[in-house]
Amino acid sequence: MTGPGGLSQKDVDTRVSQGLVNHSVRRTGRRTVDIIRSNVFTRINAMLGVLLIIVLSTGSWINAAFGLLIVVNSSIGIIQELRAKRTLDRLTIVGESKPTVIREGEHISVLRDELVLDDLIDLGSGDQLVVDGVVRSADGLMVDESLLTGESDPVLKKPGDAVFSGSFVSSGKGTYQATAIGDDAYAARLIAEAGRFQLTDSRLQAGINSILQLITYLLVPTGILTIWTQLSRTGAPLRDALLSMVAALVPMVPEGLVLMTSIAFAVGVVRLGRRNALINELPAIEGLARVNVVCTDKTGTLTETAWNWNTSNSLVTPVLTLCTACCRDLSLRTTGPTTRSTPLRKALVTGTSATECWIVWPSTRPANGPGCRLSS
Repeated sequence: MTGPGGLSQKDVDTRVSQGLVNHSVRRTGRRTVDIIRSNVFTRINAMLGVLLIIVLSTGSWINAAFGLLIVVNSSIGIIQELRAKRTLDRLTIVGESKPTVIREGEHISVLRDELVLDDLIDLGSGDQLVVDGVVRSADGLMVDESLLTGESDPVLKKPGDAVFSGSFVSSGKGTYQATAIGDDAYAARLIAEAGRFQLTDSRLQAGINSILQLITYLLVPTGILTIWTQLSRTGAPLRDALLSMVAALVPMVPEGLVLMTSIAFAVGVVRLGRRNALINELPAIEGLARVNVVCTDKTGTLTETAWNWNTSNSLVTPVLTLCTACCRDLSLRTTGPTTRSTPLRKALVTGTSATECWIVWPSTRPANGPGCRLSS
C-alpha cells in the first residue's frame, strides 16, 4: 500500500527497470499485410489469375482485360477493411491528459506513459482516471463512469473503493493508487476487445465457395479437351489454341456473381456508415441481415426512459406478464426502471393472454411504482 507521500524516486526507478510502466500495445484487428493477403488470394482470383497468366504468355494484352476483375474484387474488400482498421486504431477511451502524481510528498505532472505501478495519483474535479486503482483518500469524490457502464449518474467513492480508467471525476477530490496499468487497465481491455478480429460466418460466401470449388474441378478437363480439339482437329497453332481455351473457360467462372455480391455488401457498408456504424468485414452485412431479435441490457442509456413491448412475436409474450404482476399486486410494484424486484421474476414463470402491453416510467410517475397499461 502506497503511503500518503507517494513513491520515492528509488521506488519509481525500480518499477521502471522491471517494466511496470503504463505502456499499452495497441492491437486492433489484422495487420495490413494480412488484410491484403486475405482479399487477394481468394479462390476466384486464383482461377482468373491462372487464365490471365496464360493469356499474357501469348502476348495478347487485349484479351487479358478480364484481369481487371481481380483488381476490382480485391479492392472493394481491402478498402473497406483498411478503413475499419484505421477507425479502430483511432479508437480511444483514455485521453492524452497529464495526471498529477504524488512522489516523495510533492505533486508533479507526468505523461500518461510515465506512470508506474503503485503510483499515488491526485484527483480533482474534471480529471480523468488514466489507470485502474484503489481510492486511498476521498473528500466528496464523485466519479462519472458513463463511458464504461452507461450509467449517467456519478458514483460516490470512498477509501478502499475500486476505480477504473476511462472514468471522470465529476466533483470532489481525492487520491488513488494505481493497481492495473498498461494492457491490464480496464479501458485498454475494452479497446482491445473492440478491435479484436473474428472471421464472419457467411452462408452466402460459403455457398459461392462451394460453387467455385465445383467449377475448379470442371475447368481442368474442359481446358485440356479444348486445347486437344484446337490442335488435333482444327490444326490451329498453340497460341490460338490457348486463347480459345481461355475464351471457353472464362465464361464458366461466375465472376459477375462474386462482383455483384461484393458490391451489394459495399452498398450496405455505406448505408450503415451514414448511421455511424462500423463494419469490420464485408460479410458482416449478411450476418446483420439475418438478425431476428436484438436484445439489450436495459433502457434509458440506449434509448429513452420508456419500454414499449408488442407481443406480436410469441418469444416475448412470457416477459410481458410483468404488466400483470405490477397491476394486480400493488405490493409488488417497483420504484423505478432499474430496480430488481419480484415482478420480473414472477412474470417469467407465469402466463398471460395479453396481446399488447406497455410499461412506462414518465418523469411525473407516482412514488409507489411505474405506470402500467394492459390490453388483451
